Formats: sequence, structure tokens, C-alpha cells
Amino acid sequence: MTSVTRTSTNTNTPMETRLRVLDPLLPSVHALPAPVEGDITFTLPGAEGRYRRRRVDPQAYEASWAALDQHQLYARLTGPDPARALDTLLTAWDRRMAAARPAPGDSEAVFTWPSRDTEVTTTLLAHGFTPKTVTAVRTATTGPPPGRAARAGDLLVRPLAPAGTGDLDRAVALWLDELRWDAQFGSTMPRESSAHHARQRLAAPGAWVWLAERNRRITGLLSVEPPEEAAWAARQVAARRVGYLSTLMVEAAERGRGTGTALVRTAHLALAEAGATHTLLHYAALSPLSGPFWHRAGYRPLWTTWARRPPGH
Repeated sequence: MTSVTRTSTNTNTPMETRLRVLDPLLPSVHALPAPVEGDITFTLPGAEGRYRRRRVDPQAYEASWAALDQHQLYARLTGPDPARALDTLLTAWDRRMAAARPAPGDSEAVFTWPSRDTEVTTTLLAHGFTPKTVTAVRTATTGPPPGRAARAGDLLVRPLAPAGTGDLDRAVALWLDELRWDAQFGSTMPRESSAHHARQRLAAPGAWVWLAERNRRITGLLSVEPPEEAAWAARQVAARRVGYLSTLMVEAAERGRGTGTALVRTAHLALAEAGATHTLLHYAALSPLSGPFWHRAGYRPLWTTWARRPPGH
């Protein structure tokens, strides 16, 4: 998953003021990441940028959500015409990427920007980018109340049982189903290592994992990172205490029966009891199911990650 890096503590610039007016939940400072070896920095009229090429280990957890040859652009649009400034920056980035010779096949160019800044949308489309993932946010006081009942009719929501009960194998299978589903929309890339990482994450001590069970059959999975583990996500939002909803999967035959809603209500209740003021999650931007479901649950777009495959334009 693509994350947004903040490193500066400077006071707000006109760009940051404009973005905060568009979306008050954006962080107050939108800074370029600190440079590392190999970065290329652009300083152009109305724009600053940093191009970072990353080689992702196919055995790494991140590889299930990212191309192995990652070309990332971080930007600050400081001029009065953000669309024109971004066009100039993307053109300069294209030239540098062409010189870098992206690996064929498993490579992509990615750029993350505030979802509500629609002034730059046509520029990104003109450069061949399409939405890949949306980082969505929910304030604890918005959306349906979490409710307390863990059972609704013949549906039971319960925690993942200890290893050896069969729960873990089923949970891993649902996790992998979610990866394969979202791969249709370009937001995930299932790898040989994906099953190992799913098992490791779900079985971790203290992991927040719930299963939905109907007629003694496990039909849904939800995993959450509580506020103590979600500091990486908290940097993306102006909030005091943040949880991250990492995986939701309901098997196809069960969709539309309230299973996903029951799982999410359980998670929201647990996060509220943990003092979370906001919850973040990622969903596939092109999925016909994810956006409508999460919007009904009280989430709305905060950041959009745009991608181009292959990276060349």
C-alpha cells in the first residue's frame, strides 16, 4: 500500500491552506519525504517533487500490494495553477523514468494526492494515470452507530479462535480470496509469499481478528490494527488517535446479507472502546462493491493513489 510521508514542521504554505480548506482532515503540513540515496529532486515553477525508485522484495509483505519495480513521485504544488504545475512536474518525471528504464512487466508509476483536490484530476488522466486505491477515513461520530450485538439471527460474529481449531486456515483462505478479488482492479498483486504473511499477521499475539459464522460455517473475515499499531496510518490524517481496518472479506454467496456490516460494527465498537477518534482503510478504487459499501459505513475518500502500468507514458 502506498503511504504518504510527512517530515516538515514548517508553518502552513498557501498550498497547504488550500488543501486544508478542501479537506480539514488532511495533515496541516504536506512535505516531501527526506531524501535518500538515488532520489531525484525536481524544483520547477510552482512545483517541487521527489522521484524515488524502489525495488520491492517479492517475499515482503508489501509485495502483495505493490509492483516489484516501484516508481514513486512525491509532490508539492506551490503555485497559483496546481494543474499546470503538476503537468510540468509529471512531464519531467516521465523523462527521468524513461532514462531509468523501468523493468518490463512487474512495474508501475504511483502518485498519491488528496482526493478532494479535483483541480489536478484531468492532468493525471491526460498523463495516463488511473485511480488504484483510495485511503478512506471515518470519524467516530459519523456513520451508523456500532451497536453491541454480536449475533443477528443465524449470523454470529466472534474472535478468531486459537491455532489448531481450524479457524486460522479458513481465515487465511478468506484473506487470499480478498487479494485475488482486488487484483481484478489493479490494487493487489497476490504472490507466493502472500499466504505466509496472511498466516503470520492473523496469528500474531494480540491481533484484532473477527470471523463471521452462519450455520457454523465461517463466511467472513475482518482484521484491524488498533491505535497502538497504526501510527504509520495516523500520519495521513489530522486526528488524535487512529485505528486501521486492514482486511475485510465476505465470501461471494454471503454478500448482501448483512455479514460485512455486522463485522464492521464489531470493529467500530472495539475501536471506540480503545479511544480511536478516526479509522482509516484502503479500498480498490475501481471495485464496484467497495466504494458503495464503505461509504454506507461512514467512510469517505481522503487520499487517492494513482497508478500507471507500465510506468512509461
